[in-house]
Amino acid sequence: MATTLNLTGPIVGNDSSWIYDYLGIECISPKNVMESIGDEAEQLIVNLSSGGGEVTAASEIYTALRQAKTTVVINITGMAASAASIIAMSGDTVNISPTAQMMIHQASLRGVSGNKDDLDHLSDILDKTDQSIVQAYVDRTGLPVDKIVKMMADETFLTAQEAVEYGFANNIMFTGTNAKAKVTNSLETGVLSNDVINKIGTLISVKEQVKNDKAQEVPDTNTTDSRQVLRSAKAAILLEEFN
Repeated sequence: MATTLNLTGPIVGNDSSWIYDYLGIECISPKNVMESIGDEAEQLIVNLSSGGGEVTAASEIYTALRQAKTTVVINITGMAASAASIIAMSGDTVNISPTAQMMIHQASLRGVSGNKDDLDHLSDILDKTDQSIVQAYVDRTGLPVDKIVKMMADETFLTAQEAVEYGFANNIMFTGTNAKAKVTNSLETGVLSNDVINKIGTLISVKEQVKNDKAQEVPDTNTTDSRQVLRSAKAAILLEEFN
């Protein structure tokens, strides 16, 4: 019997995934993936579509899938970009939809600040991160390290056919085409900034404080008006983040 796991949305750490759940935004976190991996299933089918996200979280998911005591099949259904492409490399078999794409690039940071020594240190961290990512691609494709490094530096987008030809995928879904002929880090992923996460946390804290304040008249949080106010507050924060 096969178990199917649908991974859609930005890749985030366990400590911030609850924010996405609260906002009703789909995300991919190590905890959710690990809880879905069962030893009793003969096969784990992972339908993957993501623009990427946190490299560390993607690494945890990659490792968990590689360690799974079952056959793992990755189906790239839309986009496997950046950190999501790392997860894709964990499959025993990697299939890609003929309309899907992969993208690999160098690691990056969001909201960087500091002096020149800080930035030099961050540059070294990014270089080490790139080196670790390269290994996952090399293990899957068998391509030379220099080739992978160049593809990452060029921010390479791959069609389904190219993904198979380079060895990132085994098969193009629905066609039977296989790879025998040839042997920060992210796009605009929807990953929430720390500032937005803090604002949402504050919003929740204030809401709970009001609910627990017996001296005030607490509105029913289940009324239509109250739910609308909460939705409006969420929407205002998201609009500030993505505009």
